[in-house]
Amino acid sequence: MRVKFDGVKESVKHKINTSLRMYINQEHTDYPPHWHTDIEIIWIKESPYKVVCGTQTYDLEEGDILLVCPAVLHEIFSLSFGTRVYIQADFSRLSVLKEIDKAFRLMSPALHIKKRNCPENLYAQLCDHLDEIKELYFGSAPPVQMSEGRLGHSLMSFTELDPYGELEIYSILMHFIVLCGKNIALFQAPEAASSAAAYKNTLSLSNVCAYLSEHFTEDISLEDVAAFAGFSKYHFERIFSDYAGTTFYQYLQQMRINYAQTLLSNPELSITDISYQSGFASSTAFTRAFRKSTGYPPSQFRMLNEAKHPLPANPMFADLKK
Repeated sequence: MRVKFDGVKESVKHKINTSLRMYINQEHTDYPPHWHTDIEIIWIKESPYKVVCGTQTYDLEEGDILLVCPAVLHEIFSLSFGTRVYIQADFSRLSVLKEIDKAFRLMSPALHIKKRNCPENLYAQLCDHLDEIKELYFGSAPPVQMSEGRLGHSLMSFTELDPYGELEIYSILMHFIVLCGKNIALFQAPEAASSAAAYKNTLSLSNVCAYLSEHFTEDISLEDVAAFAGFSKYHFERIFSDYAGTTFYQYLQQMRINYAQTLLSNPELSITDISYQSGFASSTAFTRAFRKSTGYPPSQFRMLNEAKHPLPANPMFADLKK
């Protein structure tokens, strides 16, 4: 079943008195383009799934985990009936932690953790964290229907968390993100990079990406960053393209667009303000680049924000204790 909506932004219905939401989706339903300020973790329990984040397509297999960064426009395609675990959490109030913001910029638009490629011990740790969150979130409470969404879709919620339960879940999520951040080169580097030279380049370029996450809004050039990495301009340009799958300037521009997507959740900022704060030379250049990247002009993208234009709640929720 394909659910189609025009010009909508999804509204995340958090558990009462928290900034968290967790559920299992088992239905064969597509979701149209939308974005929200929450991070979203999708854990594939069975059957393939496809998620499009911006211009990136992620084909998820059984056991894979996808972390969708905040303010990323994404669309979900269910290829068949199956079980997927969803976790959504608002990290906007934690953006004062610079490393959180940096981690999301490095992972953006999403981080795909493939079960078949992930080291067994690391994968087990990540899954254990998700299971811990499930246990804390659901406990032994039965699902309670709280309200009706649009189009007759029922919204299922649960009793309140135990005292400090939300804080405990956030601490687990933080550790999950730390594990992802520390191993990001492993998840994103080409699988064929096995030689010592390739490994050395991967470490250097991982540092470059971290550097860019701190300085992407500034007037920086290919020459500046190549010198920072300790490579000649031409060698750096080649190995960076191999590592990132895109040119240096395209990568830099996409970081600026990703940041602009986050700023668009603030209604007090004008499009012009956002363009300059994101590192673009003019609002015209920003609008052109933004439309090319997302398919939408900034003003229309802002209207796809779920907080203002909620999608109907998913009609199929399953008890996580199964």
